Amino acid sequence: MTDYRNMVEMADIGRTPALCHDALTELMEELFDGMLFASPAGERAVKVYQQDLPIPTDNDVDADTDNAPPPFIIVRLDAGEVKDDDNPQTIDFNLILCGYDAGKKRTGWRDVANMRERIIQRFCTRPYFGGAFTVIKPFQWAFQQDDSYPYFYGVITVTCTAPAMTQDSLVEELL
Repeated sequence: MTDYRNMVEMADIGRTPALCHDALTELMEELFDGMLFASPAGERAVKVYQQDLPIPTDNDVDADTDNAPPPFIIVRLDAGEVKDDDNPQTIDFNLILCGYDAGKKRTGWRDVANMRERIIQRFCTRPYFGGAFTVIKPFQWAFQQDDSYPYFYGVITVTCTAPAMTQDSLVEELL
């Protein structure tokens, strides 16, 4: 587990959205460590990616192997806001969840629902992560409505806070 609090202090930088992105990605990896879900190659661990899926290196060669994407979570940095000097910076993320099931009963949505519930329960019981960041309510989630069989998708939209940015105390003394 990366110690983001010390990393920030050593680098003399703020608690940036990029560090929040890294910490949230790491949290997702830890949350699903050791869990297996359906994939084209049988059961496998959830892979976590930042921003997007990696670019394929071949033309669909990996479609039915363990290198195929599902199950996965994409931690996508969406937007943010700095309201003023007294409030924390807010950072918006979309957690894109993908499950797989080639069976005729189309039960892959259950893997997505289980991933979603695990994430939401973690955020509700322990909203703090990375030593400096907090997930705040409300959370929003949705399932994809379009048919993409045998792939099943969902998304959780969350807002995180990073500690307040403050003006340099030397500047304040000069004013």
